[in-house]
Amino acid sequence: MASKSSRFLQNYGYDLILGSIAAFYVFMAPYTKVEESFNVQAMHDILYHGHHLDNYDHLEFPGVVPRTFIGAFLVSILASPIVLIVSLLQLPKIYGLITVRLALGFIILSTLRFFRIQIRHKFGYQVEAFFTVLTALQFHLLYYCTRGLPNILALGIVNLAYGHWLRGDFYSVLNWLIFATIIFRCDIVLLLCPIGLELLLTKSISFGKAFKYCIIVAMLYTGLTILGGFKYVEEVTMAQSLKFSGSTLF
Repeated sequence: MASKSSRFLQNYGYDLILGSIAAFYVFMAPYTKVEESFNVQAMHDILYHGHHLDNYDHLEFPGVVPRTFIGAFLVSILASPIVLIVSLLQLPKIYGLITVRLALGFIILSTLRFFRIQIRHKFGYQVEAFFTVLTALQFHLLYYCTRGLPNILALGIVNLAYGHWLRGDFYSVLNWLIFATIIFRCDIVLLLCPIGLELLLTKSISFGKAFKYCIIVAMLYTGLTILGGFKYVEEVTMAQSLKFSGSTLF
């Protein structure tokens, strides 16, 4: 029994430390700041309204800049079982908000775990321990990893990219950075370009293969976000038409 518990702590002890601190921040400050309102509202609508798009808040308040629902949708899938229980028990929606915050934190810290494990393999256990202590002592990352900001959604993807970089899987680095750039934050191109240049200069990738690879994945992710946007606009337009017809008839 002792060996199993020690093995568990050896494998997941760092994750428990970081996760406990992030969860503490969630319970101490569960409410929403304005910059994350889009994704939090999107998660609310997905979880509580589902396919009833005419009830979505974004019909009336779409915002000044078009944004993707992809991140909110993924977090909502993970949080949906607990939110369903919250709804069935008729508990206040604040518990649903806490649930989606914890779900988002779990996703981000899982990608950070992948990055940390690659640090261990590349530089050793001491560097991994220092990385964990530094992460635990600084406030910003563990507080914001549960906040539905586009930056945070992109952070999870960048963690995966860094992990693959340390592992030597260089085309996966390009794949994840392009995904984060197109779907979540276009300014990640400022990170993608120097990393891509470094990989070319060190001959870790070939220019021809990298060029074709980047074009293909960029078209794929652009099509994904455009297709999702067209589908959403089509369904929203239909919902608005039905709503308008209902108001005129009754």
